[in-house]
Amino acid sequence: MTPSARLRREIADKVAQALLASGEAREVWLEGALACGFAHAASDIDLRGIVDGALPTWESRIVDGVRVDLQATAPQRAEELRHLLRSFDVRRDDLGSFRRVRASMHDLMCLRTALSYGSGRWDPVLDLGERQGYRRWAVADQAEVAASLAEDLTGLVEDGLSESADVVCRKLETCLAALGCAAAGHPVLGDKWLPLLASAPFHPPIDPARPETWEWFRPVQRRVTGALLDCWPVDDPLQKPPNLGAPDAGWLPQRYADGWFLRRGDVHIPITGGQLLGWLSTVSTDGA
Repeated sequence: MTPSARLRREIADKVAQALLASGEAREVWLEGALACGFAHAASDIDLRGIVDGALPTWESRIVDGVRVDLQATAPQRAEELRHLLRSFDVRRDDLGSFRRVRASMHDLMCLRTALSYGSGRWDPVLDLGERQGYRRWAVADQAEVAASLAEDLTGLVEDGLSESADVVCRKLETCLAALGCAAAGHPVLGDKWLPLLASAPFHPPIDPARPETWEWFRPVQRRVTGALLDCWPVDDPLQKPPNLGAPDAGWLPQRYADGWFLRRGDVHIPITGGQLLGWLSTVSTDGA
């Protein structure tokens, strides 16, 4: 923990003690990067008070030169968020639950990182099962982001818009780093913290230098597939994948509660776990 993080933890201790002693909150949670031990010299402190009854309107305050952002939340709202983490019920023919959860991903990240203050220490709010629930949602969310970026990238490459494609490539690299962190069980914090969370080896930049072959896209496919398989392992025997024409031309896997799919743009092809492994084998045969 850096000196900046230690200072902010000490300030968080003091503010939490004061809120609990005054009865303004029944619980105080520390959230975000600081709860994970990360802070820089200009970082704020994010604290959430769990409050019964009418929610107070708290303003941010400066404590020992550091901004402390306070939010008040009803216990019912916190329980609603925890409920989302206890199941993964996304189905291809009914994506309403996925949209609701994706709209709450920031709140779920805060909950995933939350530490509750008591007896001079900070303890995790979520249990192991709930943290695993967050992991599944975070991986699925980042895989959806990757699929959307891949759709843009496919169109830009096909039309030869190389400068715009480069912009999307950099966004996709950041998304893949976040996806890898989520698959490893980390919360998806802000982009600036990804280098501190990422445990994967260095990956070369995405470069569609030879768009006619699409082999440059295969490392993306392998990373997305690997992250999904970390959450949803497949032990089926390898099967022949469906005929996709060019299997590497923008296709990415997705995992819903009703099974596996290969997606390219708006096209979703249902596949078995064995077919997924067969497709993965196909896109793993280049020299990348």
